[in-house]
Amino acid sequence: MVVIKYIRLPFLFDKNRLQQEVQQLMNENWLLHYQTMHYEGAWSAIPLRSVGGKPDDVIISPLENAEYADTVFLQKSNYLQEVLNTFKCPLKAVRLLKLDAGAIIKEHRDAELNFERGEVRIHVPVITNENVDFFLENEKFHLKEGECWYMNFNLPHSIYNNGNTARIHLVIDAVVNDWLKTLFTKPELEKKEMEEPGFDNNTKRQIIEQLRMLNTETSTRIADEMESSLQHG
Repeated sequence: MVVIKYIRLPFLFDKNRLQQEVQQLMNENWLLHYQTMHYEGAWSAIPLRSVGGKPDDVIISPLENAEYADTVFLQKSNYLQEVLNTFKCPLKAVRLLKLDAGAIIKEHRDAELNFERGEVRIHVPVITNENVDFFLENEKFHLKEGECWYMNFNLPHSIYNNGNTARIHLVIDAVVNDWLKTLFTKPELEKKEMEEPGFDNNTKRQIIEQLRMLNTETSTRIADEMESSLQHG
């Protein structure tokens, strides 16, 4: 199966306005990321949209019918609202994610998080430095402030902040609809496709474990199918 590896989307946001609004949130309580096994150093978040609009919740809900709403942080950030209004598709969790200087996000996969499976994660770099290395399926990227990227996070990815300043991204989780499908098929976009790689048995078991943790009807069904193929493969 051919899948999209990444797309540079046709939006360039005003990095100065982004940085100004994020700077106003720097003294808020940035919450450490809950996936502690995935990183070393400090990786923290401010929720802009969360389940029920809670300002102290950065967890991605395992429930398919979870209702996300704007938090107080987004309500007082006019330009961030303007940026999000660019995306004419249902938005789920939206966060500012900060990776401190010297911190790393270890290689991992976000099971079922890609365009072909109906949900995308979009990154807009707000503050970064030239020593941040972003790896996706062994390809290195240096994303620039204000750019807008979709990446297939079902693939192995890792991030190393080797610089002296924090790296902050606006991270948007969205549901694929007709608007996104049309956008993603525009021929002029910088885009890369690839054959979806197969998984070794150890990786399959890790994915099954992540799917079980999501505990939704869809994730359970996929986990059951993968587990059956392991047993009869």
